[in-house]
Amino acid sequence: ERKYGIKVITSIESGRAVQKNVVYNKKTGRVLIERDGYFYDIDDNGQEFAVDGYISNIGFKNFMKMFKDPRISGPFVKIFIWTFTWAALSVLFTFTIGLILALVLNDKKLKGTKIYRTLLIIPWAIPAFISVLVWKNGMFNETYGIINRFIVMGLFGAEKPIKWLSDPFWAKVAVLLVNTWLGFPYMMTITLGALQSIPDELYEAASIDGATGFQRFRKITFPLLMIAVAPLLVGSFSFNFNNFVGIYLLTGGGPAIPGSSTPAGATDILISYTYKLAFEGRGQDFGFASAISILIFVIVGGLSWLNFKLSGAFEEVNR
Repeated sequence: ERKYGIKVITSIESGRAVQKNVVYNKKTGRVLIERDGYFYDIDDNGQEFAVDGYISNIGFKNFMKMFKDPRISGPFVKIFIWTFTWAALSVLFTFTIGLILALVLNDKKLKGTKIYRTLLIIPWAIPAFISVLVWKNGMFNETYGIINRFIVMGLFGAEKPIKWLSDPFWAKVAVLLVNTWLGFPYMMTITLGALQSIPDELYEAASIDGATGFQRFRKITFPLLMIAVAPLLVGSFSFNFNNFVGIYLLTGGGPAIPGSSTPAGATDILISYTYKLAFEGRGQDFGFASAISILIFVIVGGLSWLNFKLSGAFEEVNR
C-alpha cells in the first residue's frame, strides 16, 4: 500500500472557496509541503525530506529566483558578471602574452628558437590538474607558499602575507594568474603559426616605403593575424566561460559571498555555481541548477554561432 496519496481540500482565497489537489501522508494525515517543484514530508526526527514520485509544475519560478529573491539575485548577478569578466580577461592575458612571445620567436635574428619554444610549451604539456594543485599548495599557500615567502615578504619586505585563496580580490587574481600560465603556450603556438604564414614580401615592400617596425605591425601583422585567430579567440572565450576544472580545483569557487542563501563564492563562475547548487551546500537544488544550465546553454550556443560566422563555416556549408 502506498504511503502517500492525493486528496482534494478546500481553502478560502480572496473570500471564496477554492479546491486544490494536495499530496498527503496516509498514516499521519499530514499535508505535504510544496516547495521548488517538490513535495516535502517530515521524518521521525523532525527533519524535512523530499518525497519521491511527486512533483509540481512551477513554470518559470526558478528563472525568476535569479532576479527576484535578494539573497539569490545579489550573488547570482555577481557570479554572472564575474563569469564574463573571467572569460574576457583570460583571453586577453593569454593572447597578449602569447602574441608577444610569438613575435619574439618569429624574429629571424633570434638564435636557439627551438629551445625557447620547447621550454615555453612545458606549462601546456603538463596536465592541468597537476599544475593547478602545485600552484595551490606550493605557490599560493599563505604561510609556506613561494610567492608570499620569497617575493611578497622576502623581495618586497611586506609585513603580512597575501591571502591568495581566502580574500575575494586576491582569489580572483590567483585564478587569473594560473589560467594565464596554463593558456599562453597554446596561444603562442597558434599565433606563431599564423605569423609564419604572412609573406615576407609584404614587410619588404613596407620597408621600402619607409614604414617603421610599429607601423608594419599595425598595418600588416596585426590585421592579417586577427583574420586567422579571431575564431580561436571566440572559442577560447567559450572554453573559459565553462572552465570548471581550474576554478574548482584552485579555490572551490570560494571564498563564500556573505549573506547568500545559496553556496555562492567570489570566484565561482556559472558552471561551478551550478555544480554546487546541485551537489553541495544546503541541498540538491536541481531545479535552480537546471535553470542556470539552460542559461549557460543559450550563451554558449550564441558564442558557437558567432564562432561559425567568423570562421566562415556557414558559407562552406552553403556551398
